Amino acid sequence: MKAFEIYFDGLYLAFVIFIGIRMLLLRNKNNLILGSMTLLLGLGDAFHLIPRMISHSMENGFILNANALFFGTRISAITMSVFYLLFYIYISKEIDNKNKSLDLLMGGLFIARLVGVFVSFNKSNSVNIIANTPFVLMGLLDIILLYKYRDRKDFKNLYIYVFFSFFFYLSVVLLKEAYPTVGMLMVPKTVMYVMIVVKLYSNIKGDFEKRSILEFAIAYLFTGILAGAVYRELGKIYPLAKPMALVHTHLIILGFVLPSIFYLLAKDSNLSKDKPEKLMRLYNFGIYFSLSGLFLHGLTDPYTYATFTKVGLISISGLGHILLTLSLILTSKSFLKTVSE
Repeated sequence: MKAFEIYFDGLYLAFVIFIGIRMLLLRNKNNLILGSMTLLLGLGDAFHLIPRMISHSMENGFILNANALFFGTRISAITMSVFYLLFYIYISKEIDNKNKSLDLLMGGLFIARLVGVFVSFNKSNSVNIIANTPFVLMGLLDIILLYKYRDRKDFKNLYIYVFFSFFFYLSVVLLKEAYPTVGMLMVPKTVMYVMIVVKLYSNIKGDFEKRSILEFAIAYLFTGILAGAVYRELGKIYPLAKPMALVHTHLIILGFVLPSIFYLLAKDSNLSKDKPEKLMRLYNFGIYFSLSGLFLHGLTDPYTYATFTKVGLISISGLGHILLTLSLILTSKSFLKTVSE
């Protein structure tokens, strides 16, 4: 289970943070709202998931990193509150909500939630439960609006994802003290967040064009810059292995430079729109698994961990490298074919 959580958390963070950056760069009226809430989701969760991954990799990790884990949950609580506030703003904007009372209610709940989070720094479980009350009401308000307008294509199934994310979250908050194993429900809760992000991304990404290759490249460039900053700052707190430093350079070369070259080759070629889209999808999966593997190695290699964990990390990286190699071969073959024609 420890190994699974390390893989799951690492892959989740890599996916959500990149999609958040990608959404911010899209040409859409809602890109700033949805991109900001998605990026906040990933960055906020990183504050407690990274210490958890490291704690799983070392002896007595959860005891040694107790303060970092607690502080991380408080940061995540704040960013998740902002997430649902922005979600409400997005919903209101789409349905043209004119109900000022609802706006005031959501604003009041948000402020109450922030106050509750700061008070909960005293580590009292009862205070923590009270602090979650306005947060749950914020989510309930979003669920009611999403359900009311569930027939809209851009809201399809979102009320289900939000409902179950809160259901799993509340189960953990209320029962974890008596039944620690209930904490495993945080995994399906996170899956619900991924489903929310995927749906919101699909709402604004639009149809794939050759220009989309360049847009992906720019998103990878900013992600690479962020990875460099993370390596520098995180290395001041935890010992990090060399693969963590390679995330920054690999994202810039494999993520920015090569796709930019692909775009220059594709923009004036006679390749159909479907061909670059399929190749880019394969290439994206290759980068995703390869760079997630490097990130996980950078976090866990300084510690002693089980052989099963090591095999899993090698498998993730290996899968990514296979997909990258395959996509490069197919891309080269496609461009050579257009030249010969």
